[in-house]
Amino acid sequence: MVSKKKSKSVVKADLNVAVIGPTGYTGHELIRILFKHPKVNIKLLIGNKSEGKYISDVFTSFSHFDLPKIKNFKNEDFSAIDVIFSCMPSGNLAKLVHLIPANIVVIDLSADFRINNIKLYEQYYGKHANPNYIKNFTYGLTELNKIKIKNSLNVACPGCYPTSILLPILPLLKTNLISKEDIIVDSKSGISGAGRNINQELLFCENNNSFKAYGGGNHRHIPEIENYIYNKTSKKVNIIFTPHLIPINRGILSTIYVKGNGALMHKALNKYYKNENFVKINKLGELSKISDVVGSNICKISILQHSKKNYVIITSVIDNLIKGASGQAVQNMNLIFNLPQELGLDQHSIWP
Repeated sequence: MVSKKKSKSVVKADLNVAVIGPTGYTGHELIRILFKHPKVNIKLLIGNKSEGKYISDVFTSFSHFDLPKIKNFKNEDFSAIDVIFSCMPSGNLAKLVHLIPANIVVIDLSADFRINNIKLYEQYYGKHANPNYIKNFTYGLTELNKIKIKNSLNVACPGCYPTSILLPILPLLKTNLISKEDIIVDSKSGISGAGRNINQELLFCENNNSFKAYGGGNHRHIPEIENYIYNKTSKKVNIIFTPHLIPINRGILSTIYVKGNGALMHKALNKYYKNENFVKINKLGELSKISDVVGSNICKISILQHSKKNYVIITSVIDNLIKGASGQAVQNMNLIFNLPQELGLDQHSIWP
């Protein structure tokens, strides 16, 4: 079993990993990434509804993977586990977190511990099952919170929309290159962003050849974005955010409208992310598309000066299931255990 020792050396032994909630889209992607990770041994799969099944019974794409049977959380011993990834829907880990041994690294992909303001959390998500544990979790936006993540046992991975939005705008807010006023964000996401569930609004006929806005003005990711900006900059911002559902499987494109100097913003982002392998800044005026990043852990950011000189258009594209979820979770695990951030995540985008 690997010791979570803070050293510069690379861990040599395998990390024993448990995945809770393996049968959703993020669970699938997490298993796919971890199975090929050279320092990981997938020791446990936990899912109460799928107890007794193999993951290949749920996803036939895993039929050639040698993986353990899915077990029940209540009956399991975690003493040999180094890392637990939770891919359960929001509200579930909060009910179980106190049952997990304190020495195990917990990386949560839900919203349970992202917002450290309990009143704000409960305004959007309802009563929190374990509010005393919120302070134990670090917000896991890797490139913007490395030091804290590296020294944490518990990480709350950001939402997919906040990842695509905060990566471009937070460095610009910190350097006062954009105003905290009038930040307008228009995001488009593939259907997988809504999760793997039976919902009439997610049916093929409801979405094919269609394109719709939803949750405008009151989406749950608004407080997450605004809260983290305040935590990092002490600036109270009002994000005008409207997400859209588009008829593709995966991917997010966020278009952000701000005031300022595009050339200065471009220079600042290049400087901020020059040593980051997973954030790429396009040439000034060059725009990205979702297919540039699908299947990868990369965020591509573009800066375009509007013809009205004081307006700037920023675009940001990610794969919502990887950089927006499972890939960033593995990136955080690598950081915590002093492994290269790119380990297990060096796959290129899939095209066409």
